[in-house]
Amino acid sequence: MREPTGLHQDGPAPIPVVVALDDMREVEAISIARHLAGMVWGFKVNDLLLRAGSEIVMRLKEYGNVFCDAKLHDIPNTVANQVRVLEEAGADLITVHGSGGEAMLRAAAQALRGQARLLAVSVLTSLGEEECRAMYGRGVMEQVKHVAGLALATGVAGVVSSAAELALLNEVDPQRKLNRVTPGIRPAWYTTGDDQRRVMTPAEALEAGADLLVIGRPITAAANPVNACRRLTLEVRSLRG
Repeated sequence: MREPTGLHQDGPAPIPVVVALDDMREVEAISIARHLAGMVWGFKVNDLLLRAGSEIVMRLKEYGNVFCDAKLHDIPNTVANQVRVLEEAGADLITVHGSGGEAMLRAAAQALRGQARLLAVSVLTSLGEEECRAMYGRGVMEQVKHVAGLALATGVAGVVSSAAELALLNEVDPQRKLNRVTPGIRPAWYTTGDDQRRVMTPAEALEAGADLLVIGRPITAAANPVNACRRLTLEVRSLRG
């Protein structure tokens, strides 16, 4: 993954964390990004794309990389057009649903001009085994393997999966051609329940092979997001020596 852009700091390199700026207004998101600039790889937007439009990408680029978690899923031409718009806005990472199929993934990958990288979402971390089978006709591991294979075949740069599937990705992609982006990360000190089912700590996920960790509420819902991020930084750097 690329280092954060547009930053000029003399301190240590940012940790491989994307802060999920979910369920908040533009002003709050920009404030959090400003305070965390230089500490993390970048920032993830999802519903903010609907609230603020693609302009939010350009504003966040002042503070780090931007991960557009759009989870696009439509006919190939439409997804290609949407990917192009997000890349032109400055997105560094863009998600599409792996279940959209080979033609859709290939069209999306070919639409990029080199600024952004595409990630295929395998199985949402809110889904359990039975729900996954009901939706895709495959279990979680089978679906992750299927999407990883499609990503490798279509030029998609990476896969979004929970940390529990990282060992499988290492088997499917031993040469590590795919970036591994991992949501559902919950530090051991974060005890508030939420809608994520397949979760791991940052240390566990990095040891399992994650390239980039997506973390939201443990940082954004903290009384002091900067202190929460500092705590994560100590955890990650102690792991990496």
